[in-house]
Amino acid sequence: MEPVSEWIRWRFPAVPSLGPAALEQRLRGERERLLLLDVRSAAEYEVSHLEGAVRIDPDTSDVGTVVKELGLTGGTEEKEVICYCTAGYHASEMAERLDKALPPGRGSTRVYSLEGGLVSWANDGKPMVDSGGQTTALVHPYNKVWAQLLEPQYRAPV
Repeated sequence: MEPVSEWIRWRFPAVPSLGPAALEQRLRGERERLLLLDVRSAAEYEVSHLEGAVRIDPDTSDVGTVVKELGLTGGTEEKEVICYCTAGYHASEMAERLDKALPPGRGSTRVYSLEGGLVSWANDGKPMVDSGGQTTALVHPYNKVWAQLLEPQYRAPV
């Protein structure tokens, strides 16, 4: 996974990332400040996602509307937005777009990407839920290439 993460960091140098352990720690202590954005298809989201995550279509062209709908248009509230996808590319792309779309005077809102995406999260045995809210360990691997990054027991059939 590290070569993929390194390439994503190179491609999106301005996007800060959080590893799975750092995100899990924030979820335990600062959940109310976090906004989790799942940047994958509906089919991928149905298989598994982080509990409480909001799905955002990775192909959305109107990021300004997304910012408004998520309530990120200003104020003094300190917020952390964590974008994630299967391996991190679409999440980093969305994080970059969201950060540029946030208005000046946005308070302390910071936008991050989950390094390694759900691949790293699942491979570390971290909790996920399916569309019915049931605990699951499976991840929709996006495609056959990304599937190879997942430990076999975490690969959902596609």
